[in-house]
Amino acid sequence: MPSPATGMTAAHLEPALSAYPEVAPFAEWLGLVTETAAEGRAVLRLALRKELLNRRGAIHGGVLASMLDSAMARASRTLDGVEELGGTTDLHVQYMQPAEGDLQVRAWVEHAAHTLVFCRAEIRDAADRLVASGTASLRIRRKRSQWSP
Repeated sequence: MPSPATGMTAAHLEPALSAYPEVAPFAEWLGLVTETAAEGRAVLRLALRKELLNRRGAIHGGVLASMLDSAMARASRTLDGVEELGGTTDLHVQYMQPAEGDLQVRAWVEHAAHTLVFCRAEIRDAADRLVASGTASLRIRRKRSQWSP
């Protein structure tokens, strides 16, 4: 059954995901690992490393922003008919509290238009505390057959 928000079925997932690496090289360097990605949603995790900390011992805010951005991009790539992700056009991050330890980010597509996808994401720590949240719009290119008469 197709997802109400995206119109995507499980049959669409394999081609949509196999066309892209699991995560971008930068996200891979950060240590982001995809747990799930399907039907306009994605869950990624990050294991704590010393290199990701700020001078106060919390995970650097830039790492959190990158987690949000990467997860929303991953969720966008699962949409039916998306041929290529053009990149993030707008990213807003709200930092709630210092992040310590391993983290998980959940992202979902809220609306998909012809060339833009609007997403939301949340980062939580191992105690399920909300650490940061964000919204983004991402440019996409759809397969020509999706929009041709």
